[in-house]
Amino acid sequence: MDTSTTPFKSSDGGNQSDIHDIQMRYKLSPATMKVISSIPLTPDRQHILHKACLASEFRSFSMKASERDFFREVNDHTAIPYTIKETVTQPWHKVFLLVQVDLLQTGWPNKISASARAELYKERTQISVLLDRVLRCIVDVIGLRRDGRGVNVALDVLRSVNSGSWEGGGKELLLIDHIGPAKMDKLFKAGIKSIHQLRKLEFYHIERILSRNPPFGHQVLNQLAGFPRLLCQFEVIHKQSSLETPLHNQNAAPDVSFWVCRVVLGYENDQLPLWKKINPWVTLVIEGADGRLLWFWRGSVKKLTEQQCLVLGLATKSEEKVGIQFACEELVGTMVHITHQMP
Repeated sequence: MDTSTTPFKSSDGGNQSDIHDIQMRYKLSPATMKVISSIPLTPDRQHILHKACLASEFRSFSMKASERDFFREVNDHTAIPYTIKETVTQPWHKVFLLVQVDLLQTGWPNKISASARAELYKERTQISVLLDRVLRCIVDVIGLRRDGRGVNVALDVLRSVNSGSWEGGGKELLLIDHIGPAKMDKLFKAGIKSIHQLRKLEFYHIERILSRNPPFGHQVLNQLAGFPRLLCQFEVIHKQSSLETPLHNQNAAPDVSFWVCRVVLGYENDQLPLWKKINPWVTLVIEGADGRLLWFWRGSVKKLTEQQCLVLGLATKSEEKVGIQFACEELVGTMVHITHQMP
């Protein structure tokens, strides 16, 4: 994804040159780009994941005879949200189901031999790398058509897949080292359902709830100190005069005004956020009430050390409610969402 600050105007629109540039950036086939370009406006999670799995690059991951019972079990007898109605045989079926069963965080069904399981583990690594590339391409293509709601959904899927847990699925505690389903259940019973809630506990409370000895509590809190606690502030500075209005926006609808706004991005952590030895990247998406994309920004959390101040121009209707979403690109549980009513 582009790392620049990007406004989206009424005159913006994707053309074949733009699509070709995106294709070259992610090194995907024309067939895959055709599938991605067919994604409808304001898609949901299922649309995004389905289209991503239809990428021609996944055709090499054929459904082996030793895997068929396993994937049918995943499709028919697990709690995955999106099932396949046809007979499970195609390569895209394999990718679609494998991603979802991993996102459940409940382990794989047993209907697969040890050797087939080991082979599938190897393929899963390759699939994950490729899926990340396809999803990033989808974000760029959807952004090109100024679909802010679609960009947010695509980023949601990208973030969930890279975290191994659905955003908002209630399992973000499993991101923490040495916290499995059993410990998560104990925390749930104690009223602790998020990383932000857990980090507020004293170390001895964590050890008591989880029946663990020191220094377990300190180890957990040391790790959570690096989990990003993002901050986002938005304000309207002033209305642009006709002389300040960009030429490409001067033919906009009469009920649209142009506003100079300020967004301040930062984090609450005492030190630079660090998770799994990586300083994460973050994305900012601003969308209008109708879902159109008004602004997109992507950058490393390192840029937020002294806070990042963005001064931008937004074209909105009077009293329109705009949505601002700021989150880590690959970490669930970091979302900051603001709704602001324009003057």
